[in-house]
Amino acid sequence: MEHALYLSAIKKALKARNVSYAELAEDLNMTESGIKKMLNAKDISFRRILQICEVLQILPGQLFAFSEKAQISEVEFTERQQEALIKNRTLLAVYWRFAVEKHSLVEIEKLQRLSKADVKKMMEKLVALDLAVAYRGSYRARHSGKFKWSDKTKLAKMFNREWSELTLQRALAGDDSTHRLVGMKLSKESLQKCVDKIQAALNEAVQESEREELTTAAAQLQNCTLLFAATPYGVFDDSKI
Repeated sequence: MEHALYLSAIKKALKARNVSYAELAEDLNMTESGIKKMLNAKDISFRRILQICEVLQILPGQLFAFSEKAQISEVEFTERQQEALIKNRTLLAVYWRFAVEKHSLVEIEKLQRLSKADVKKMMEKLVALDLAVAYRGSYRARHSGKFKWSDKTKLAKMFNREWSELTLQRALAGDDSTHRLVGMKLSKESLQKCVDKIQAALNEAVQESEREELTTAAAQLQNCTLLFAATPYGVFDDSKI
């Protein structure tokens, strides 16, 4: 990737995260004029890029989203991590809010109706599970950027089932939701092509989300859920679930 694109991406990320040149300069032990000079130059070292990404709590790979499609990594939890998240639903909710939805700890307190001490306790548990990292008196998620859970794990199966049911209920009940059930007849090959096209559209939406999270102010973004399901059975087929 060209250095100019990195520099442009860094400027947009600074703006989106409301980090000033002065604040970045303090974190990097530089002067504000030095930061301006560096970000307006034609070149920047990879070491500096890594340092800036640490300050912004983003992965270097996220910057590629401005020029090419970012890869969505797959996360496979250990047995210990799965058991802890399955057993403690509050811990699972805090992890999701923090790692996936990118909420601050203050926001998590309000969303989960937890005290500051309770949220800190949950974050320390996530650190112990290697799902979060303590960093300069704050925390960052172990898995950054866009990632998906491995479908093989029992945590993913449980969460996907419960989340799918809740999402469908909300879609059916809400005036601002979209829901459509389609029954059709297709060959096995045509069904697979249809699934592949929809999966590609979902991946494109995820990549667009990656770009917007770097370029758009957090206050202008909202959480949304896309649920996709396909099965080789008819609507009223008496088949095993």
